[in-house]
Amino acid sequence: MSKEEKLKNISSLVSLENVSWTKIESDENYDWINKRDNNYLNYLALDTEIFNKRTVGINTARDFWVYNFSKDNALSNARTLIGNYNSEVSKLSGVDPKEKFTLANTSDNYIKWSAGLKQKLLKNIILEPDDSNLILSMYRPFVKKHLYYQEDIIERPGKFKTDFGENNKAIYITGIGTSKPFSALVIDCPPNFYLMDTGSGFILKNNKDINLLINEEFNLKEDVANKLGLETEEMFYYVYAVLHSNEYRTKYANDLKKGFPRIPILKKRKKFTEIGKKLVELHLNYEYIEEFKDLHVAISSNPSYKVNKMKHPKKGMITEIIFNNDIKIKNIPEKAYDYVVNGKPAIQWVMEQYQVKVDKSSGLVDDPNLFSEDDKYIFSLLLRVINVSIQTVDLVNSLPALELE
Repeated sequence: MSKEEKLKNISSLVSLENVSWTKIESDENYDWINKRDNNYLNYLALDTEIFNKRTVGINTARDFWVYNFSKDNALSNARTLIGNYNSEVSKLSGVDPKEKFTLANTSDNYIKWSAGLKQKLLKNIILEPDDSNLILSMYRPFVKKHLYYQEDIIERPGKFKTDFGENNKAIYITGIGTSKPFSALVIDCPPNFYLMDTGSGFILKNNKDINLLINEEFNLKEDVANKLGLETEEMFYYVYAVLHSNEYRTKYANDLKKGFPRIPILKKRKKFTEIGKKLVELHLNYEYIEEFKDLHVAISSNPSYKVNKMKHPKKGMITEIIFNNDIKIKNIPEKAYDYVVNGKPAIQWVMEQYQVKVDKSSGLVDDPNLFSEDDKYIFSLLLRVINVSIQTVDLVNSLPALELE
């Protein structure tokens, strides 16, 4: 019920004497409401019984300084940050450590301080920029940005730099205790911490040496894969399909908010594996999927494909998107908005993230039009994500029921 409906119902009771009370007691899990399904606790724990370990995404504490759609701006902003920091180290090298930060330049348009950077200042540590650290990172669902992934200026870099390597993939899931419904997304580049609302990632393979890619091993437990009658990589697809099952997400919604997922052993796991593989390929290759064709696109003569901020014509009119002053997209199937990841339709992530943003504190600009040399990249991406969304809905709806072995 809405807030107004709840208050109306309470008001109609007039007195506490008219309330029909129900006594509640905590269970063995110390849950009072939204109690967990005890059968669920018997399933395979994703973080200990299926995957050997998990890792969190990259928490920079200064996104606008180290993330950017533009490769050149990401490099320039990070170099400026490091240069400004080094200037403060030189300027304050002889100052008492207790007074050092009080005399530092704390203007947000000069440097974005954090606990880690302050400690380096106190120790007079000079930083050396290394442009080889520039990578692509999955910033938000279906949104990639350039990241200056140098641990000196990343507050909490996570383990993706050491463990991910190349030609790898991971399942990134919603964080425990978040208000958003559970969701999962497969990725092939290091994720931002907030990709899935303070989530965690489960990497397919561990790469001990990202330069030589030696000592590569599966992060999945082979004995469990054998128990399921699956190849190790097939188990990755199986897990991804189960985590997308509407029945699974609905039935265990309370459990998924309170702990890491548990995966049941299902009778039709081969079918889940088959569909899971299709979902993985669809979500990883979203930039190359065919554009959705059954749309009406109104384009002016000699149009610009640059965006400032995409929007719907009015609230609730989701079948239309105004891309810019020259381009309007109509006839978008409402079903496309049923594919929700991290609390929003995938289409909405594209609309919200691919807009020109200026950070109020630093004045730094992040312009999505500078991401690709292809002028139509963002326009094509939107049409592709519409297609990805519709195909995802169809694949998820084709998943079998959760019949336990």
